[in-house]
Amino acid sequence: MSHNIEKVSSTKRKIAITIDANEVNNSINTTIREYGKSLNLNGFRKGKVPASVIEKRFGEEVYNYATENLINATINKILEEEKIRPISRVQFEKQDEAKKLTRDNNFEFTCTFEVLPEIELPKDFSEYSVNVESEEVSQEEIDNFTTQIRRSMATLEDVNEVRNPIDGDVLMVDVEGSYEGNPVPGMGAQNFLMQISDNKDATNKEIDALVRTAKPGEEVKGTMVCPEDYANADFRGKTIDITIRLHKIHKQILPEIDDEFAKKVGFNDVATLKEAIEAQVKQSKVTYVKNKAQQDLITTVLEKYEYELPESMVQKALSNYMMEARNHLGQQNIDPEEMIKALASLKDEGQKIAEKQTKEHVFLLAIAYRENFVVSGQEVDMYIRQLSMETRQSYEQVRDHVLQSGMIQDIQERIMAGKALDLMYEQAKHVEKAQ
Repeated sequence: MSHNIEKVSSTKRKIAITIDANEVNNSINTTIREYGKSLNLNGFRKGKVPASVIEKRFGEEVYNYATENLINATINKILEEEKIRPISRVQFEKQDEAKKLTRDNNFEFTCTFEVLPEIELPKDFSEYSVNVESEEVSQEEIDNFTTQIRRSMATLEDVNEVRNPIDGDVLMVDVEGSYEGNPVPGMGAQNFLMQISDNKDATNKEIDALVRTAKPGEEVKGTMVCPEDYANADFRGKTIDITIRLHKIHKQILPEIDDEFAKKVGFNDVATLKEAIEAQVKQSKVTYVKNKAQQDLITTVLEKYEYELPESMVQKALSNYMMEARNHLGQQNIDPEEMIKALASLKDEGQKIAEKQTKEHVFLLAIAYRENFVVSGQEVDMYIRQLSMETRQSYEQVRDHVLQSGMIQDIQERIMAGKALDLMYEQAKHVEKAQ
């Protein structure tokens, strides 16, 4: 067997392989023996069917197996010898896709695949510093989280007096957004429940302010600047005409935090509940601080690097972005034609986001491979369990989907990238951010 490796680009390799006739014959003979071990054929004892009979009766199937086995074994051997780690599926030249082994003849084929670009990584990341916010939790943060829990268990009471909405009210409204006289896709809802926010930094402040001027049964009109994260990129930053009709005002009745409430949410008493709330807020703060600092660090580091990105990785990231956008738009009951337009408007943004994500992922994988990080089966299992909780699906459903869709490698790479980011964060200098 001989092979020649061509460096097509910094992220693509092509291998031309020639397997001599002896290896071809050996592969065919081995496959016939394996095939015959469990073969039941009239006139012969199980496992005792002559090779010549098997080859004559089941030749096409046998040769298909032999070809696939020999190709896979040969590629794996070359990759191991050359210490090459593909990050994409192996693609065969079109003229080689239908080739099969034939006795007494050499077998030649050519395949291509992508690899990580060669990145000159620093010895460590001690030269970098990262601002880290305080992990201390304020009483206000605990109170806010407690209020969220109370609101999740709140009841609504109709407001019969004729008045304008105030902080905390839950309103039933119709909302319609238009631009230059035409409806804005996704910016319209009937009998929509919205809560008047007491948070001065809340989003949709224009809608909040506008609806406060209405009384039940009234219709009010105003304008708002379309958010920069709006699903349809064509409308971002544009001034949209808004019409709101207020149907009802509900007063939100929050339950008291007492022993009775604690038992409803699964705790023995209010003291135990408050301890759990404080612990949860602290854990969330620690996670938030670390994640933010890590993202700032990787962004700072990558400002110094430029390298070619594997196209398959970029396309996978773009595909995931567009799928999430489609799911989000689908939840808004947008007309199919408008959905197509909205998705088209997001393509350029999706491409930039996919390239940024891929650049980070490639860099972290390069670190992981240099450090010889490995991922255990237990770590994959924990990841799947976490995924099942986030998606609110059973562990078995998520596990089966992962196995059937071939996501195991993706999960392993994500875990390795996470370990690499943790290493960067540990080695960098931590500077406590001023409050």
